[in-house]
Formats: sequence, C-alpha cells, structure tokens
Amino acid sequence: MKTSTNSLLAGLILGALGLQSLPVAASTDYPPAIWNPAASCNYSSRTASVTHVTVHTTQGSYAGSISWFQNCSAGVSAHYVIRSSDGQVTQMVREADKAWHVGNSNGYTVGIEHEGYINAPGTWYTTAMYNASAALTRDILASRGLAQKVYDGSSGWNAVPSDSLYNVKGHVNYASQTHTDPGSGWDWPRYKSLVAGGSGGGGDTGGGALSWPVVQYGNTGERVRTIQYLLQQWGYSLTVNGSFDTATQNAVKNFQSSHGLGADGIVGNATWPALTIVTQEGDTGAKVRAVQSQLNESGYGLVVDGSFGPATYSAVRSFQSAKGLGVDGIVGDNTWNKMAW
Repeated sequence: MKTSTNSLLAGLILGALGLQSLPVAASTDYPPAIWNPAASCNYSSRTASVTHVTVHTTQGSYAGSISWFQNCSAGVSAHYVIRSSDGQVTQMVREADKAWHVGNSNGYTVGIEHEGYINAPGTWYTTAMYNASAALTRDILASRGLAQKVYDGSSGWNAVPSDSLYNVKGHVNYASQTHTDPGSGWDWPRYKSLVAGGSGGGGDTGGGALSWPVVQYGNTGERVRTIQYLLQQWGYSLTVNGSFDTATQNAVKNFQSSHGLGADGIVGNATWPALTIVTQEGDTGAKVRAVQSQLNESGYGLVVDGSFGPATYSAVRSFQSAKGLGVDGIVGDNTWNKMAW
C-alpha cells in the first residue's frame, strides 16, 4: 500500500506542476537509449566477445515487444528495440550479456529489434528508424574497433553469407535460422550507407563538434518554436507559440532526463544534437514543420503543413547552398545547426 500511495502522490505532484511522468533511466551502453530491462530469465551471461550485430523485425509493436521480453514465458530477448515512428531506442539487455535472439549465434552478437512487420516495410521501416538503428550499429562497432562490414543485400535478402564477410546482417542471414526477418523490404544498401557515412546529410558527416545557441526559460522567437516542434515530434504535448514558458521548460527537462542529460531545462550544446532528427523528402510531422518554419524565417515563404514535399526540398537545398553546406536537401546536424543560429 505504501508503494501504491507514494506512486499516486508522485503522479498528483507531477500533474500539479504540469510535468509529464519521467521516462525510465538512460542506458549506460548507449546514452541516447532508454534503459528498460528484460526479465533476467530471458537472457544469460556472455562468454564470447561481441563481433556481430543482428538486425531483426519485431513482428509486433514496440510496446508489446518490450512487454514480451519482460515476461518469462517469452524465453527470448534482444539488446535493443527501436520504435518506428520516431526512432526511439530502448535497451533491454546489457551488451555484456547474451540476449536470446538469434539461436546458435547469440554468443557473439548484439541484437536490434525494429518495430513492425516484414510484410509492410513501407509502413514500418521509416527514415527515423533507419537513422536511429544505423547510429546505434555504428556505435556498437566503433566501441569495439570493429570494421563496418554491413551486408548490402547483393546476394539476395535471404542469403546466408559467411560471418567472415559481414559483421552486420539480418536474422535470416545467419546460419541455421527459422526466421525471415527483416525480410525482403529492408533496404540494405541504404542501411549500409547510413552506418558508414552517418545520418547527417547536407555535408553533416564531418567537421567535429558543433556549437549551438543557448535557449532557455524566458526566451522567445524562432529558436524556441523549433524546440517546441521537435519536442512535439518526440511525443511531448506542447503548444507551439515561440515562448519558452513553464510547459516548454518542463518538457525539455523530461526530454533531457530520458536521454541521460543534465535535466536543467536549458537547450544548449548537449541537448540540441539529441533533440534534432534527420528530416528529408517524404517525411511528415512536427519536425518538418520546424524545418518549414525556420526556412520561412529566412524568407522562403513555405506553407507550414508538416509535409516534406518538392517545395520544401528545393528550399532546403537553396538554404544549404547559401550557408556553404553540401547541397542534398537533407536536414541533418549541420543544417539544423545553421538553422538554429
């Protein structure tokens, strides 16, 4: 009863302060991820070194997969689960432990589950998911000094190439498997390119650390509007009014907490890169509105409709050219940075 009462009281306090419930803790293996552990009955100790990454499809929802891995009836798990809509990453098993995800190859692999169904790749395999997954895979390989040998699909989506040829493959591409994920709709050339080159776009793959403007409580203007749109994209319920008010500050603090950042409510060099999301032609939603609103601040006269169509693509390319960036029409780190300034 004490635990229940305390939880209720905490919820009432958060509600009174206008705060959302804080997400669970950040991952220590991969700071951008949420840490929400699988049941210990669904994984075991690892005795071999990690040398490979396995790409999976959940054949179910993000929340449902997380819940299943926390149920001892499952007898399965994965190290990470990635949400389709926005690329949110949840870690469920430490990389140092052996998740049960790819049969006799469990011992040396890290498993990444992607929300969705293999028979509907166009619906579930989103840009946000590809980018988030590629960044995670890149981190797993880099942290161990492993080469980026990503399968390119050239031998067929369900081929079983030797482990010596590729260290990033789909579940179906490992020997002695019965599963067919991530299926024929997974874009291996795209994924390989993202893992190798980063998710930036617009000349965003190099240049070292960027300096970002500091935006905080009491500020107003287009930077605040961009932050509010991006918070909306991450699932926070906010009014986009260009005013860094209490609701915006609370949402920033919650976002920072969920990403393992200092929860001070100030958007600066640490928070901007976590908040921004690669945005490109074909995307929709609040992140596109942020891009369109920013471009209008520079005089492009776009309709802020949240749809990244030809007009937005053309305006982004024009903006990139004017700012001395690589011109590809993709809004990545460097392009977001120029917009923010």
